[in-house]
Amino acid sequence: MQKTKLPRMSTHLPSHSKESLTCLIERSQPAAALEPYIDNFQMVTLPHGGPLPRVLPGTGALCFFPISGALTVANLHAAKQQVVGEPFLICNRHQVLDFSSIGPTRFLVVSFRPGRLRHFTSTGFVDLQDRISSATDLWGEGVRRVTAQLSGTPNAWECIAQVSELLLRLLRGQTEMRLDMLMDMLYLSPETRISDVAEHAGWSLRHFERLFASTYGVSPKFFARVTRLQRVARKLALDPVSSLSSSALDAGFFDQSHFVHELRKLAGISPAELTRGVRDRPHFYNPKSLHAYVAMLRSLSTSSGLLVGEDAALSACRARTLAQAERLVD
Repeated sequence: MQKTKLPRMSTHLPSHSKESLTCLIERSQPAAALEPYIDNFQMVTLPHGGPLPRVLPGTGALCFFPISGALTVANLHAAKQQVVGEPFLICNRHQVLDFSSIGPTRFLVVSFRPGRLRHFTSTGFVDLQDRISSATDLWGEGVRRVTAQLSGTPNAWECIAQVSELLLRLLRGQTEMRLDMLMDMLYLSPETRISDVAEHAGWSLRHFERLFASTYGVSPKFFARVTRLQRVARKLALDPVSSLSSSALDAGFFDQSHFVHELRKLAGISPAELTRGVRDRPHFYNPKSLHAYVAMLRSLSTSSGLLVGEDAALSACRARTLAQAERLVD
């Protein structure tokens, strides 16, 4: 099999740990064939154990491939934890999960774009969300083979290439992407009225809400609420001088009290806990995520033919989605 071509890797050392080198994160964008589905790969090395990222309720999915050591996953509100040493997947929608390790650990994380995991498995989001799912149970012998290969591969680039080849084999071919594009409209502009999104697709509001929930496991309204929350967390993590109030306003909250109410409803934590969770720990937020997404949409718009299931209305919807994304990165 021809080797998967990957973009260059970037190295991220959390600012609070530069002197002690407690956590090293090497990031890579996916190969072109995986760009519509995968946001990024992250190789995480923890030489001495310690805290790892806090994962808030979100919209995508994360797949973990432990290479050495094991990960401890603690549910902040359920007062329970689980030690995992085999590849696993999380689609976190309603929980706050704290990751850590008691000893030296090295693992690879695959970050799926919102909703795109469905292109790699027939198992629905309803059966995957808010639990730790075995990647081997989900994808079978291919995961076992790749796991064995990773344990003997010290080079991060080669590890990512091996997992990329696994994902390309699992990709379910051409799948209708109409819903993905409509979800992207909400992801890029969560303040958009749900009825307007449905109208863009030529569907009734009730039909769109029912189809969205059956496909992604949550309602479009809940998806938009979580997207706004994640925007604040992302801004706090990537911009160390940003304030909580300005980040909340930029994300579309009416004021700080509106944000605090939503934060407690969706994550059950205070603003101070949110800030500590993303600034005092490493994080999985990708600085290049939005720019890479815009580049992916541009490549789709210049490819020959329409997407599977795309008609003139959806083509216009894709153009509007791209315009929204470009405004965000300008």
